Amino acid sequence: MKKLMILITLLTTFIITGCTQIKDFQIEYEELSEEQYELLTLTGNRILKYNLKNLPNDKNYELKLVYEVYKNNKKIKEEDIIGMAYGPTNEDINNIILEINIQDNKIRCISGQNGEAYSSIDIEENIENLSYQYFSKTTKINLGDEIYLFHGMEEGKNGFKISDLGLLSEEDKDSYVKDNELNVFLKLICEKN
Repeated sequence: MKKLMILITLLTTFIITGCTQIKDFQIEYEELSEEQYELLTLTGNRILKYNLKNLPNDKNYELKLVYEVYKNNKKIKEEDIIGMAYGPTNEDINNIILEINIQDNKIRCISGQNGEAYSSIDIEENIENLSYQYFSKTTKINLGDEIYLFHGMEEGKNGFKISDLGLLSEEDKDSYVKDNELNVFLKLICEKN
C-alpha cells in the first residue's frame, strides 16, 4: 500500500509539472509549397513567411519589422515597416503569421492570424539586383533580440556566410557591412515596452 501511495504521488507530481511547462516564444520559417514557389519564381516575387509561436502573455513588449540599409560602411536608413504591441493578458495569444513581399522597390507586410494588419514602404534600393539570403530556420526569441530575416548585398570582398541569419552577431554584421558596398537587412525586433 505504501508503494502504491508513493507511485501515485510521483505520477501526480510528473503530471502537474509536465502540464505547467511554458513553451518558448519562437519564430519559425514556413516553407511555401513547390507550386507556390515555382509561380513566385516566374513572376519575380520574393515572399517570406514566418510563424510566431507561443507569444508571451505576461509582459509588455513590441514586435517591429525594420528595414535597415548600409552604404560604404555607414548606416544610411532605418525605417519601421510594421509594429505590433502586446501587454499582459489572461488569455492565450494566438500564433501570428508574418508574411513579407519584396518587389518593385516596395516591401509589403501582412501580419496577424488572418492578415489583420498590412503595411508597406517604398524603398530607393533596387533589391532585385542584389544577391540575397533569408532566414529559414526556427529559433527562440527573447526580449531585446533582433532576428535578421533578410540580407541583400552588392557583392564585395566576401560572399554570404551560409546560415548566419537569425540572431546575427554584431561581429558578423560588421563583417558584411565592411566587406560589401551596399547591404540591406530586414529584421524583427522584440523590445520591452
